[in-house]
Amino acid sequence: MWPFLSPLLFRRANHPAVQTPAQGIAPQAEAVEQAWRLGGQLPPLMAENLPVAVLLPGDQRAQRLGQGMDFELLRAYQPGEPAQLIDWRISARTTEPMVRIFREPAQRQCHIVLDTSATMFFGTRRQLKITQALTVAHVLTAAALHQNLAVSVHTPGLPARPARHPSTSRAALLDQLHGIEAMLAHPATPQPIDWMGFRQRLQGCMAAGQLLIVIGDFYSDFTEDHNLMGWLPLAQKHRLMLLPVADSAERALPDLGTVTFAATPPKRSQRLDTHDPAIRAELATRFAERQRAIRAFSLAVGGLSDVIDTTTELTDLLPQLTELVMTGQGVQAA
Repeated sequence: MWPFLSPLLFRRANHPAVQTPAQGIAPQAEAVEQAWRLGGQLPPLMAENLPVAVLLPGDQRAQRLGQGMDFELLRAYQPGEPAQLIDWRISARTTEPMVRIFREPAQRQCHIVLDTSATMFFGTRRQLKITQALTVAHVLTAAALHQNLAVSVHTPGLPARPARHPSTSRAALLDQLHGIEAMLAHPATPQPIDWMGFRQRLQGCMAAGQLLIVIGDFYSDFTEDHNLMGWLPLAQKHRLMLLPVADSAERALPDLGTVTFAATPPKRSQRLDTHDPAIRAELATRFAERQRAIRAFSLAVGGLSDVIDTTTELTDLLPQLTELVMTGQGVQAA
C-alpha cells in the first residue's frame, strides 16, 4: 500500500482542514463503560456445533489431556514428569511406576488479536483506527465473558509480555486492555508484525474449536499474502472472525489540494496532491481489492467479516455486529 497512508493524521497545506483531527489513542472512559454494557447484548459469538462449544464449562470432553476429574487412561511413568503424578498403589503391583491421566474440563475460548502496526495510527474523522479497534475489543471481550468464554487478548506488534492464559475475570481483562492502551499512548516507532510466525505460535497454543477474532486493517498482512491463506490452518480448526477497521479517507480520498501526511518518525512525512484524480482512483481501487479479498476468504472458510469504520458510533456498532453474527452477512459487506 502507499507509504503515505501509514501516518497518524493529515493536514491541509494550503488552508485549515474542514474536519476535526482525531485525538488520542485510548477510548474515553465513558465509551469503555458503554462498550462493556452493550457487549452483553450481543447474540452468541460461537456456533454450538464446534468441538468444545458448550453452554457451561466442563459439560463436554476436552480435546486435550491434562489434570482434571475424568479418568482417561493408565500408562507408564515417563522421565521428567512430576513425581506426584505417579499412582504408588498401582505401581506397587507392577514392575514400573504408573501414572493416571485425566482429561481436562472443556471451556470455550475467545482469542482476540489486536493489530497495532503503524497503519493503525491513522485517522481523519474523530478518532484513529487503533482507537476504534480498542473499542471493538472492549465490546467483544464483554460479549465473550457474558457468554461464558475464556478470553485472551493478543498484541503481536507490542513488546513481548508474559504469557497470559485465557481468563474469565472482567477485572483482569480490563487491566490487560488498559495496559495495552497505556503502551500505545506514547508509541515509539511501531514495530512490524511477523504475521506468519505469530500465526504458527497461535496455532500451537489453541485447542481445536475456539473463536478467533482479528481486529486490524490487514495492510501489512495483505501485502505479504494477497489471498490471506496464512490464516487457513487456523480457520480449519476454529471459528474465524475478521474485522477490518477503515477510515473514510482510505475508502475515498477527498480532493483537499496539497496535503501533508504527518508520520512517525517525522522524516517519513509526505506531501501529496490529492487533486490528482488518478491517485485518488488508485487508492480507492487498492482499498476495494483488499476488502474483497478479506470478504472472499472469510466466506470460503465459513468465517465472518465486516468493515468497521472509524466514524461508527457505539450505538451503531452493536446492531452491525449483531447482524454479522446472526446472519453471517456484514452491513458494510452488503
